[in-house]
Amino acid sequence: MNKQITQQEFRSQIQPVKSMAVTGFRWSGTPQLLLRLVRKEFDKNGKPNGLTIMFTSSATDPGLDHLAHPDLLACSFGSYYGSIPEIRKLVQTNKIKGYSLPQGQLSFLFREIGRGSPGLISAVGKHTYVDPKFGGGKLNAKTLEEVVETISMGGTEYLFYKSQPVDAALIRGSIADQMGNIAMCNEPVKTEFLAMAQAARSSGGKIFVQVSEISDQKLAPDKIDLPSHLVDGFIVTNDLENDHRYTNKFVVHDGLLTNGDFGQESEDNEDPLYKKRIGNRALKELNPDLNVILGQGVPELVGVYARQSPEKYPNLTTFMESGVIGGIPERRPDFGVAFDPSSFLTQDNQFVGFNGGHMDMAILSFAQFDAQGNVNVSVLGDDYFGCGGYIDICHAVKKILFVGSFTAKGLEISQDQNKLTIINEGNIRKAVKSVDEITYSPKIQKENDQ
Repeated sequence: MNKQITQQEFRSQIQPVKSMAVTGFRWSGTPQLLLRLVRKEFDKNGKPNGLTIMFTSSATDPGLDHLAHPDLLACSFGSYYGSIPEIRKLVQTNKIKGYSLPQGQLSFLFREIGRGSPGLISAVGKHTYVDPKFGGGKLNAKTLEEVVETISMGGTEYLFYKSQPVDAALIRGSIADQMGNIAMCNEPVKTEFLAMAQAARSSGGKIFVQVSEISDQKLAPDKIDLPSHLVDGFIVTNDLENDHRYTNKFVVHDGLLTNGDFGQESEDNEDPLYKKRIGNRALKELNPDLNVILGQGVPELVGVYARQSPEKYPNLTTFMESGVIGGIPERRPDFGVAFDPSSFLTQDNQFVGFNGGHMDMAILSFAQFDAQGNVNVSVLGDDYFGCGGYIDICHAVKKILFVGSFTAKGLEISQDQNKLTIINEGNIRKAVKSVDEITYSPKIQKENDQ
């Protein structure tokens, strides 16, 4: 059975959909063409409408922002909003409902939906803004439904993340054969495509895949990542530039998929001096045999510097929430990919290790911290960014190294030999009496005897 469909066939089939799961980690893994077609169909015929979008790390540039219309969207059910400003604006102005839940828990929730479970039981998110005691992940006054509950099992409190229906899953892959088998071989981030597809199938929904190549021959079994019984239709795009880039910076780059010397691709030349100094100081906290999770910002620099001194860190292995293991981290806006990676996991499988305490250390940034040890990264002034993988990363890691400056916006320093001078302090102070929102709470470490 030939499962290749036309753009018009996809547009017709997407009209009745009310809930849609979408893959993507920034540009990587984002089905730009499919999202653009959804918006075209809405603009022409007013359908789909009243849509709930479900995502883990946001698909960007514009990605999910293709759908940013208050009649097309009714609810945004995701994790990270920092790279989808138009949808964030709709949520912040109370035009649509919005939730921000931990990235790893959302990826696991798709698994639970796929196996017909009523939801996910987890300790991840306790004592943070995701906890029902502190808002349950709801982002505005329009958002009333509780999607996270507190339950007790064996005398211990857990959070219960409720399953949601998935009418359609929009997935990006690399190569399809005529039967609809999909290979992910050219994707620098593997996302949680299988869990999303299974969630849609168990919900009675449909799975659509965007690919950049079609194979005349049936794909070999060991090359198939998403089998044809989990694909209802696929569309081939020949416009890699606009539809199927590897990252924001690169349309294609072999260094994001293979081993080699790609150190020249990731430099710190554009970083302010204070970030370089913090990154170099953080590097001294590492030993050569650690498994280390790297967050966004300054933590990316630590990974770059470690790879510049391979003789000092021969067995250091870095991990990113995207599922990428090892390599030289690419910088924002392309956080999540790496040059010369050692291996890949799907995003949901990466979070199994994070939640299970497999990691020795996490290096993370911060926006605010207070005397109680609480940290906020999810709200920055009037803008809501969400937690991304932060809450999952902090949950069971053995050691957390928070890195950053004490002020932001305008901080300027100079260095002369061994003397560092603050020329201008930043306008925003990060040390506060009480953080605006709790993204990290030290209480969970105490409960886990960490």
